[in-house]
Amino acid sequence: MEVFLHHVPADLNRHGFKRELQPFMKTLRIQDFICEKPRKKRFGTITFLHVDDAERFLQAHGEKPNPLGGFKSNLKLMGVSVCCKSSRYPPKPFALRTLEHEAQERAKGHRERPEESVVFGMQQYSCGRCDFVGEQLTYNPELQWSARGTIKFKTRSMIVHVIPDCRIRIPLSTIVSLIYSTDGTLTVTLSDVPFFFKVIGTSYNSLGIESSRVRLSNLGNGHDQIVGQCLVYQFKVSVVDFRANIEKLKDWEITIYRYNLTTARPLLCSQAVSVEFHKLLSELAECTRNRSVPFGILFQLQALAQNAYLHPTTSRKLAEGLRKRFAEDEAAGRDPITVDGMRKLFNMIGWPFPGDDPRVYEVDFLVATLEANHREIQDGFAYREGLHENTVNMTKVHRVNVTPTRITLHGPEMEPQNRILRKFPNHHEYFIRVQFCDENGEGLLFNANVDYKDIFGRFIDIMTRGIQIAGRTYNFLGFSHSSLRSRAVWFSSPFVDDNGHMQTYFSIVSAIGKFSHITSPARCAARIGQAFTETPFMVPLEKHGVLVSTIPDLTSPDGSRVFSDGVGAISREVVASIWADIPLKRGNPTCFQIRLGRAKGMLAADSRLRTAVIQIRPSMIKFDSEDMKNLEICNMASRPYPMVLNRQVIKILEDMGASKDWFFQMQNEELTRLQSITVSTDKTARFLKDKSVAECIGLYRLYRQCYWTRLNYKKDGFLRAIVEAVVLRELRLLKHKARIPVKKGMTLYGVIDETGFLQEGEVYVTFDRMEGRYAAPPGPGHILVTRSPALHCGDIQRAQNVIPPEDHPLRYHRNCIVFSQKGSRDLPSKLSGGDLDGDLYHVIWDPELESVETFAPADYPRPTSIDIGRDVRVDDMAAFFVEFMRSDILGMIAIRHMVMADQAASGTRDTSCRLLAGLHSKAVDFSKTGIPVNMEDMPRVNRYRPDFLAPGPQTRLYNKSKIGLEQHVSHANYDDDDDAIISAMDTYSDHPTKPISELEVVIGSIINRRGVQTRRQSDRSNKLHEEFDRIATWITSIMRRQEIEDPDPNGLELSLACLYHGIQGSDSGHRKEVYGELKSFRVVAACALLAELDHRDKADPKNCFTM
Repeated sequence: MEVFLHHVPADLNRHGFKRELQPFMKTLRIQDFICEKPRKKRFGTITFLHVDDAERFLQAHGEKPNPLGGFKSNLKLMGVSVCCKSSRYPPKPFALRTLEHEAQERAKGHRERPEESVVFGMQQYSCGRCDFVGEQLTYNPELQWSARGTIKFKTRSMIVHVIPDCRIRIPLSTIVSLIYSTDGTLTVTLSDVPFFFKVIGTSYNSLGIESSRVRLSNLGNGHDQIVGQCLVYQFKVSVVDFRANIEKLKDWEITIYRYNLTTARPLLCSQAVSVEFHKLLSELAECTRNRSVPFGILFQLQALAQNAYLHPTTSRKLAEGLRKRFAEDEAAGRDPITVDGMRKLFNMIGWPFPGDDPRVYEVDFLVATLEANHREIQDGFAYREGLHENTVNMTKVHRVNVTPTRITLHGPEMEPQNRILRKFPNHHEYFIRVQFCDENGEGLLFNANVDYKDIFGRFIDIMTRGIQIAGRTYNFLGFSHSSLRSRAVWFSSPFVDDNGHMQTYFSIVSAIGKFSHITSPARCAARIGQAFTETPFMVPLEKHGVLVSTIPDLTSPDGSRVFSDGVGAISREVVASIWADIPLKRGNPTCFQIRLGRAKGMLAADSRLRTAVIQIRPSMIKFDSEDMKNLEICNMASRPYPMVLNRQVIKILEDMGASKDWFFQMQNEELTRLQSITVSTDKTARFLKDKSVAECIGLYRLYRQCYWTRLNYKKDGFLRAIVEAVVLRELRLLKHKARIPVKKGMTLYGVIDETGFLQEGEVYVTFDRMEGRYAAPPGPGHILVTRSPALHCGDIQRAQNVIPPEDHPLRYHRNCIVFSQKGSRDLPSKLSGGDLDGDLYHVIWDPELESVETFAPADYPRPTSIDIGRDVRVDDMAAFFVEFMRSDILGMIAIRHMVMADQAASGTRDTSCRLLAGLHSKAVDFSKTGIPVNMEDMPRVNRYRPDFLAPGPQTRLYNKSKIGLEQHVSHANYDDDDDAIISAMDTYSDHPTKPISELEVVIGSIINRRGVQTRRQSDRSNKLHEEFDRIATWITSIMRRQEIEDPDPNGLELSLACLYHGIQGSDSGHRKEVYGELKSFRVVAACALLAELDHRDKADPKNCFTM
């Protein structure tokens, strides 16, 4: 039953409304009720699960007739008389379902634990650094604020409320240590900058009054000059309940230590960090001008201070010492200290803490450490070359993170090449990859109650003004489409190339092509961005004698539809040249996603072409360019991708009439399979092989060897953890994303039928079974085709699969779906606006879906772009990049569609769902049109959410403060595998200072502790998988002596020695304290040993080895 209340205080929000009603409900012993209160409105509703509860509430507090006319109130909220009466409307079904669910959970004993909190009264606070003065750890305040407030430690955050309108949020995960003294002083050392807010309406916030927040980049009064380098905050708090509160915090996961910390006098240290940092920048700029120290070293020196590892004074003195050292090395003909040696230093520097040896933070110790690092690196230099040298496909690039408060420097890290980097192979240090993100490394999350105006203003300023690094100014250059989605952009600094020409933004862009005819900032940025697309593979066309020609597009009879949108043709001769230039593990693909000068899209093999020729179409050409020398490959159809459902596709299939039993059957089959994986080691091996886990080293063979020899791999914690982590990943995808595998389904690249064999509505599906891993391709008959994202009810269509004759040219294709060129409208455009420039399509041929109903596809008008009526300038594109960060709500639209489709009786056919599907299409095109979705166009949604959108429980697979690396001691050479793994742990973490685990590196997947991966984590996981592949392949080749021209017959012995070495104990040290003990080395060594044994067996079958 629903009760209506009016004359409710307008500023009361839903939570405050419920809080005010709670005492009355408690008196009446009513538990099952839900409150609704629209913002800024003077009415609300209460939904009761039980009618008798509602009647008792009205009996006690309902409005009563007034003898003078009307009704009088019998309830007061916040001193205001509120009238209650039975609502004219029935209770909302979702509200009743929610109440029923809560009552059932309560009956089972599943109650939410009340959030614990510890509160201190604050009297003043300051910001500064902790450094050693002699033997004494000293706190040096840079800025002080005499402001009162409260400090509240909650489950995940430490919240500082500063009177009157400031709030500081410090995630507990960023608290390195909390030092307290009995006089009521709390000194908190952080790994990251806190989140700062200005709160509007804070005086009533505790009562549940609506408030909004403005995100701030600093706390004012010069805080912006030191916020990134001063990560220690000291709070003077009330001594009332101080001891009791400290005792409570000791049970929390916070490092707490009692110590009488000396505080320097403010007048002696005021603004010291800011002044010293500018002195450091001047010193580094001077080194850059006179080339006394390599830029890569200067980058690391600035990073040490800018990222708050060292005091700027220490970093400056270190720079002065290195300048002398480089001069001496040059005079003596010695090899100088390398960037790799500098980067190791970051892992060896801790946060100053009571009991530390003060000498480890002094310049002399740092120089000695660098020299030791240098000697170790030199000892293993011959082995390191294959891992750290630039290649045709990979190169080292410096990375910069821009957050709301600071700029941090990282790298250099191995990145896939792109056209610009290939053009200037000896000048990559003049390019940086800039990531705009929040303090924790994640993207800025949209929140209707948070105003990010100041933050985006800061981002615009950086995009316009540039970034200063060691005397160079890096300015905006461009971004690819994928980097725009991930909020990353390329910056460059002017330089003189190998031909003596000065290269700036204008010369670099003009060499890409001509863009003066494009007057839309978004479209111009997208076209220039083609040159920044990651292209891991490149084939020089002139070397192979390849001719590039243009052929017309294939269109509908009336010319309104382009069937060949984004796809061209390539001859078998050119395909063979590509096969020769790509790794063997890539197989023999016939479809390639490419960039070729002014053209982008797919090239599909046409076996009828007899010469070395590439044919591109007008739909592939995006701008004018003469640079057509290299065929750059983004991706290729090397293998098919297993088909998995997602929530959007499931909902559309459900609306089409697919049986629920079909979904449950496939889900249960997958659950049963996952449950059985750990039962048999043989199944474990097959599972890891199917999921391509550490496939580069043949990890599955190690488990299979355990099966054959009856060894229990579960006794090895790391081998067991690998299996558990991969199973957990699959279970999470199944639970949170409904990623249900479809056995009779596949995901493939789409190409066009160049021959005209297929008729309207026909397709040809072909793919490799991968040694029986997948079901056979569908035979002739009906299939369902779709692509992701699919939001419109017509985004799944039926097609007729046709098998061409054995000798037909279409039979040459592999791992793709071939679409017909005939009909009034091409099938890809019916599938959520798809085309053939690299889109992946889902194919299902399960007989259980034979009779489902299909709906008319969406047909949105071709989007138009913003036209500024003049040539696009660099600041126009920079402004668009920031506007895209501010206005991109693609994810919000998708989630709202998911919610409304679940609630609406007609599902995805509901009018609101169709509207959201259209808005989603517009949001997808935002990156090219520059026209964002207006939030006011979004249909309203109630506050009820499906159970599958509930957050998952926090998972603790490992302690983030103790993540995996052992610093092995090798008398033979420097342990490069460790450094490579540790570099990957740092590089691929979302967090600027906290690495991912060694386990995540090995399985090639970042584990989100609270559920499924974010988009950025998913993108980073793909790169992480490739990086571990590269590292493990390199170290395995060293063990097996494959990098030597005359293979050493002792490869077997060396692999065995490495395995023995990996099993031995490790030394202690700071790196082990921070990263823990590395265990993957012995796994890689064991796999290398098995591979070497297998090689020996095949070479000489009579000489069989057993383990």
